Amino acid sequence: MKLLIEQGAKGDSGVVLLRSKLRAVSRRMGFNDLKREHMELVCNEMVTNQNKFAEGNGLVQIWETAYPRPALDLFAFDYGKGILNIMVAVQDGFTTAGTMGKGLGAIRRLSSESEIYSLPMENIGDCPWHGTAVWSRFYQDNNDDTLPHQIGGYTRAYQDSAFNGDLIQVRCSPNKTRWLHMDGLGHGREAAEVVEGIGYFLDDETPVDGLMERLSRRLEGTRGAVGMVCEIDAVTQTFRICGVGDMVAYLIASGDKKAILFSPGVLGHAHRTPETTTLSFPPQALLFTASDGLRRSITLRTFPELWRLHPQMIALVLGQVMGRHNDDRSVFTIRLNPSMRK
Repeated sequence: MKLLIEQGAKGDSGVVLLRSKLRAVSRRMGFNDLKREHMELVCNEMVTNQNKFAEGNGLVQIWETAYPRPALDLFAFDYGKGILNIMVAVQDGFTTAGTMGKGLGAIRRLSSESEIYSLPMENIGDCPWHGTAVWSRFYQDNNDDTLPHQIGGYTRAYQDSAFNGDLIQVRCSPNKTRWLHMDGLGHGREAAEVVEGIGYFLDDETPVDGLMERLSRRLEGTRGAVGMVCEIDAVTQTFRICGVGDMVAYLIASGDKKAILFSPGVLGHAHRTPETTTLSFPPQALLFTASDGLRRSITLRTFPELWRLHPQMIALVLGQVMGRHNDDRSVFTIRLNPSMRK
C-alpha cells in the first residue's frame, strides 16, 4: 500500500485539499464516474462525522493498494469519545445529534468493502487510543475473483519520506498466498536501496527456507536487512514461515496470541541458518507480521473485538496506533477468505 495523503478533517482548506487529491487520484486510477461519486460521498461522510462527534480531532487518509487487486482506500481515524454500539450506529435513521443518521450506513452501502471499529473512552483499558476508525475500499472493477485469503497491509516511511526501507511483496495463487516482508537496516535512502526490487525472488515452488538462502546471498555486499518469507496454504490449512533478524509474526487463534521469533543476525552478513516453522492455520485464525517499527506491547485485550474484522482494518489500526514514529513501519495481516471456508 502507498499512502497518498493524510489530512486533518478540521478546517476548510484541509478538506478542500483532501477532496482535490481524491478526485485526481480516482481519475488517474481509471474509476468510472459513478464510483468516483460514491468515493466523494463516503469522504464527505467521514469528514462530517469527525467534525460532529470528534470535534474535528481526527484525520482522513487516501491509500492506493495493488493487492489483492488494484483499489483505492479511504481511512478515517479520530480521537473522539467512541461509539458504544456499532451495530446500532450503522442502522439508517440512527442519530445522537438530531440529524438523519445515515452516515455510517451509507459508507457501508457505497463501498466495495468497509469496516467500522470504535473503542469508547470508557473501555480503553491499556490501549493508548480511544475513538473511531472507518475503512472504505473501492475496487477498479466489479470482478468477483475469489482469492484464498483476505489480506491487509500498512507500510509507512519515517517522516513520510519518499524512501521506505520496509517492504511487503505479495504473491497470490488459487490456493496459496506467499509474501516477503523485509526491513532494511535504519531508514532513508540507503535502507530503501537495499530492499528495492527484491520482490522478484518470490515464486510458487521454491521452499521458504530456500528463498531465504537465496535472498541472503543476494544481499551480500550491501548494508544488509532482516526479513521473512511466509506461505499459507488454504487447502492444507497450514502456514510456513522462515526469517532472520529483528522482526516478528503473531498467530491469533482460539483466543490465544502466539509470537514467532526468528534466527538472530542480518541477511547478507552473519546469521544462523534460518529454520522453517510450520503450524496449522485454521479457518478463524489471523496471522500478522511486522517490522520493529511496530511496538510489541500488543495483547488481545489492547484492541477488543478488532481481531474479527477485515485484515485491512486491523493493519491500519495497528499501524496508526502502535507504530513507532522514529522508524519506517510495516504490518501485514492475513486470514482465510470466509468464502473458502467449508
